[in-house]
Amino acid sequence: MTADGMLRALARHWELKLLSVLLAGLLWVFVVGGGRSRLTLTVPVEYVGPGPDYVLISDPRDRVDVHLEAARWAAGRATPDTVRVRVNLARLREGQHLVAVSPDDVVAPPGLTVMRIAPARLPVTVARAVEEALQVVPHLQGAPAPGFAVVRVAVSPAVVQVKGPRSTIEGRRTVETAPVDVSGGRDTVTQTVGLVLPEFAYPTRGGSVQVTVEIRPKDARGGERR
Repeated sequence: MTADGMLRALARHWELKLLSVLLAGLLWVFVVGGGRSRLTLTVPVEYVGPGPDYVLISDPRDRVDVHLEAARWAAGRATPDTVRVRVNLARLREGQHLVAVSPDDVVAPPGLTVMRIAPARLPVTVARAVEEALQVVPHLQGAPAPGFAVVRVAVSPAVVQVKGPRSTIEGRRTVETAPVDVSGGRDTVTQTVGLVLPEFAYPTRGGSVQVTVEIRPKDARGGERR
């Protein structure tokens, strides 16, 4: 067939051929973009806030069920590791609240549409917070070996800043360390330990202290050797 003949053959019934191309394109879009599936994931809840003058004092729900609709190409992205709910508590004031959760609070990859969240309201309790500088008191557990004694205990840092509910922090002057075991000790013991804090209180910087317990032999009169 000559070049002119090929052109005439291609031009014949061009309307039908163009329609076929359009239909093929629409079918491809339907296959790739359509075929949406529905699934339900149990995902973690992340609480943001509350404001700097308040502290969350309840044990709020840490997971909710999110009902999703996913495009076929995005269904594999829907996992509890990629989807989460972020609840903003910044505007809450002291008291008990039921916080509404909406699809806008869900963080999810593209191609996923949030249909419903269950439960749709989460109970939280907020209290006014205070911050205090508390003296750290070491808690020693056990006793040194026979013939030995504790001669000095040092804590670093000796004072920590602690923030928490006003009802449990205000008026408090000290905070105790987790136990430091000196059982059977014959020499200096140094341990990094946490703090035993009131419920819903937390240190504003760091979360542990270093406790050094100096142990020496006793002299024959029952005192410590210098």
